[in-house]
Amino acid sequence: MKRVLLLMLLASGLLQTYAQKQLTKGKVLDETGHPLPGATVRVKGTTISSPTNAQGEFQVNTAETSNPVLVISYIGYITAEAPVTGNGVVSVQLKTDPRSLNDVVVVGYGTQKKRDVTGATSSIKAVDIAKRPLVRVEQTLQGTTSGVTVQSGSGQPGKGLSVRIRGASSVSGGNDPLYVIDGYIGGNIESVSPADIASVEILKDASATAIYGSRGSNGVVLITTQSGKEGKPRVNFSTWLSKASIPKKLSLMNAFQFAEEVNKYTLAKDNNATPPFSDADLKNFQNNPGTDWQDAITQQPWIQNYQVSVSGGSANVKYFFSYNHLDQPGILINQWYKRNTLRANMDAKLNDRMNLKVNITAVLPQTHNTDYSGDITDPFAQAYQYDPTVPVKDASGNYTPGSPRASNQYNPVANAMNRSVDVNTTNVTATGVFTYRILDHLTFTSNNSYELQSQLSQSVFPLETNEGNVKNDYAQAETNRYRSWQNSNFLTYINRFGDHALTVTALFEQASKTNTNVKAQAKNLSSYNNGYYNLGLGGTQLTTSGYWADALISYMGRVNYAYKDKYLLTAAVRTDGSSHLTQKYSTFPSVALGWVINKESFMEQSRVVTGLKLRASYGQTGNQAVPAYATIAQINSGGPAYYFDGSTPSVSTPLGTPVSQSLQWEKNTTYDVGIDAELFRGRLTFTADAYNRQITDLLYNVPNASYYGGGNYQKNLGSLENKGLEFSIGGMPVAGNKFKWTSNFNISFNRNKVLNLGGIDNVIVNNIGSAQNGAAILKVGQPLGSFFGYKFLGTWKTEQAQEAALYNAKPGDARYEDLDNSHSYTSADLQVVGNGTPKFGFGFINDFSYGNWCMNVMFQGTHGNQIYSFTTPYTLGGLGDARHATSTEVLHMWTPENQTNVPTYTSNSFLTSSRWVYDASYIKLKNISLTYTFPERILSRLHVNSLDIYVSAQNIWTITSYPGYDPEVTNATNAITQGLETGTIPNPKTYTVGLRLGL
Repeated sequence: MKRVLLLMLLASGLLQTYAQKQLTKGKVLDETGHPLPGATVRVKGTTISSPTNAQGEFQVNTAETSNPVLVISYIGYITAEAPVTGNGVVSVQLKTDPRSLNDVVVVGYGTQKKRDVTGATSSIKAVDIAKRPLVRVEQTLQGTTSGVTVQSGSGQPGKGLSVRIRGASSVSGGNDPLYVIDGYIGGNIESVSPADIASVEILKDASATAIYGSRGSNGVVLITTQSGKEGKPRVNFSTWLSKASIPKKLSLMNAFQFAEEVNKYTLAKDNNATPPFSDADLKNFQNNPGTDWQDAITQQPWIQNYQVSVSGGSANVKYFFSYNHLDQPGILINQWYKRNTLRANMDAKLNDRMNLKVNITAVLPQTHNTDYSGDITDPFAQAYQYDPTVPVKDASGNYTPGSPRASNQYNPVANAMNRSVDVNTTNVTATGVFTYRILDHLTFTSNNSYELQSQLSQSVFPLETNEGNVKNDYAQAETNRYRSWQNSNFLTYINRFGDHALTVTALFEQASKTNTNVKAQAKNLSSYNNGYYNLGLGGTQLTTSGYWADALISYMGRVNYAYKDKYLLTAAVRTDGSSHLTQKYSTFPSVALGWVINKESFMEQSRVVTGLKLRASYGQTGNQAVPAYATIAQINSGGPAYYFDGSTPSVSTPLGTPVSQSLQWEKNTTYDVGIDAELFRGRLTFTADAYNRQITDLLYNVPNASYYGGGNYQKNLGSLENKGLEFSIGGMPVAGNKFKWTSNFNISFNRNKVLNLGGIDNVIVNNIGSAQNGAAILKVGQPLGSFFGYKFLGTWKTEQAQEAALYNAKPGDARYEDLDNSHSYTSADLQVVGNGTPKFGFGFINDFSYGNWCMNVMFQGTHGNQIYSFTTPYTLGGLGDARHATSTEVLHMWTPENQTNVPTYTSNSFLTSSRWVYDASYIKLKNISLTYTFPERILSRLHVNSLDIYVSAQNIWTITSYPGYDPEVTNATNAITQGLETGTIPNPKTYTVGLRLGL
């Protein structure tokens, strides 16, 4: 028995030794001998695989295979096979494919090799997205791609960003691009966790976007999420923790300075008046700086993000599951955003001809008090207008309700803390893609998506808020139910005949959306102890409901042809029919040509130019930028009541505003020429594009004459021009054994101009916040985003006293340009005083790596744009609800001894003038991060596949001459009002620590 046991132990040891000998190790290198981290090493004929670490090293178990062969692959390199020798050590050197031109990119209803793409497109890969702690997908586009301007218009948590591809193309409609998520057109961008993204493709010119017809006029962003890979289950976990704070504070007066200036103001207005603050008050304030309302209204929150995913699969079924949790408090007190996202992506090979892919996403965002649009009545705006001599709370611990020397709004801290606006959303999207290979060269694809969203919005504004302060306190609840369905069916024929390559796509697509809502509001509640949970306590109650639906049907045909892989043609035509318009159908054609010059005989042997392609394209897209039922006359409700019986009010249903009888598509025609170059096998890449866009039949909400019922109605009028240049250059300046430096720079120039407005010379825009009426103008010959007001010329100086008297002014008063020489300032003197559109925007990204260390540095900025800020005038007092100045700028007010351009207290200053127009050009250090990747010797001890830790900082350094909080923010509602800003919460600066773990 002992001998048997001894033999068994000996056999076990031999087997164990044999198994250890079958643990194959090795290293994967590029052509220059540098390690390739992230390459995939797979045992041929099995599902066993392993990634290489930061040093390019790997180890795989080959015990189960006789005469094992390893298959090594890496994006941009030719896949290689290597037999395992007797010593179990393999070293492989991969050869470079012309990298960027051989990448496979998504182009809409299919894929292409980038070298065959004839349209203007850009790509962002998952490896680049992972370098920054991102909250929203739009952040991946900022500073990374030429031709794309991304503006974070508000620092409120969870807020979406403004994305413009090649400028604005509609005056009143949406200008954000079309988002296509795993084939779902118009998907909810909030539903995608940045960590789930595999790649992002941006389609910029009309030849690339025309396949999406009416919805592609603003450009298209194609998002492909992660999918499982063949092999054993992989678990990845990542987390980051950020500390956020306000990037800067305005220079405001302390209590002593404020009190002194209030006294001066009082005496300037009435020399016989008694100053509000006594000498004893002033002496007390010298040792008491008072309340810093900017500090009182803001906080420095911790932001948390957690992501876990499980992926894997067999040759027939692959899976990817993920969960993301984000907790993002705002830098404004009592404000937060939380989001939970679940994703399940499954890919099944049903048989040799059929595949089924199912993606299901559920996102559950929750927001609290993130509804501030930027206005002088917002708590943040009130904070910089408020009286520093007043405490936040009195001696009894109660909020001080207000101050006769502050603005006439309620205590901003009390207003922020006592209000509650809560929005809870559940959004579920399911996409199923069924592919059937009918013949060897013919495939049928059916892509079906269904989105269901339920939203509950609850809000309460009790007595201790701005609303309660003016007897308009209320509570309300609103529910919304949104459903969207899309069905895309297309045939794809792909074949090659000698030197000819042909791909033909034919599509039929239909989509519909519906939305229902119910809102209940109660005013003057007898008690607010229950918040918004008992609307029955209201003295006055109001219930409303609504419904809308729309539909779209489309047909598309596309041909991709290549001769000898160097002469390329893409032609497409799409017809869309929309329920929004009178002339429902329109057809959008496009054509693009490409010439791969490096494949010509005179360049084929070049060791310098490894890729060179010229492109030219023409295309047309459309825009249905009007709401549902814009062509149907409507009956309103809630008009003046009539008492038929003398006591009971009836419900009035007056006729609505007349509608246009010939509403048609807004058309966008684009011409584009471009070049793509690759030098030294991808060590240097260059892309340039020039484009011209003509937008005709502009859709605009035109005011209706009072004798026709007033209001506004949609109408086609005028045209707009948009043209620009784009450049992108990237490469690897240094590629040493240990030290590497990769760099990418992109810059985009854009100009737009209103060509005509259908006989109307200009349209003055109103109702942009309570402070910005008449501040923007839509004017023929001027670009979108033009500012309107008086031109400020400084102050009248002592030697100009005689001329000032002609304007009923005196030295120290504000002086403006008098265009008609009438010696008075009237509407005839109003003019264009600035513009909010950048002349160019840029991004500059650098990665430096040394051994296991990697540093990422990203700069982003704009130049030539201006901000029409209505924050500044309210800090100088005497305008709107700001009774007294709070800014230290008044300490430099005009005096006979110091004749500055800060007008005196007795001056008549206009709210709309160039005095409040500032240069908003900026350069921001958007991200700087330092990452350490643990080496294999440590990973093996920890029994993990990969481990990275990093520290980073965002928005910590800004170069700008703008004196406000943040040159990037705006509370614009469309392209006309871009650059307008009032009390907008700035983007925070953050410091982050994070970890990425692979098991």
